[in-house]
Amino acid sequence: MSFNNFILQPADATRILFGAAGKLSPQEFAQGIIAIIAINLLLQVLSLVPGLGLVIGLVGLIVALASLFAWVCVYSKRFHDAGRSGWLTVPAILAVMVVAVVVNLILAPVFGGGLAASGGSMMMATPGTVLASSIANIIANGAVGYFVYKM
Repeated sequence: MSFNNFILQPADATRILFGAAGKLSPQEFAQGIIAIIAINLLLQVLSLVPGLGLVIGLVGLIVALASLFAWVCVYSKRFHDAGRSGWLTVPAILAVMVVAVVVNLILAPVFGGGLAASGGSMMMATPGTVLASSIANIIANGAVGYFVYKM
């Protein structure tokens, strides 16, 4: 299996990421999860750019909601393909969140995570916070995603 098998093609993006009807093969599931992780990582990195705080906050909220919807769609379609109930998506996403929080709690002190005051009274994430959160996101989605991928 080559690396290109896990790259989501633009023509397939809408079918894979949005709409809960249908089924996803393990490869399509992996493509969807990788696309969701990549979008979220990009937003986290952009949150470090000075002066983009409010813009990234507003755009980030909209993208986060769309990402959550895509996450639910991808997981539920994969469960349907495996012959299971789409409602298993709820415990799978809760498991991702719990693993991400635990890993982030472990990594944040290692990378010096926290908030720093910007020029005004706004707080912004530090590079350590973004790095710890990004690694936690990858580990959590990778661990639970691997289990669902192998179904």
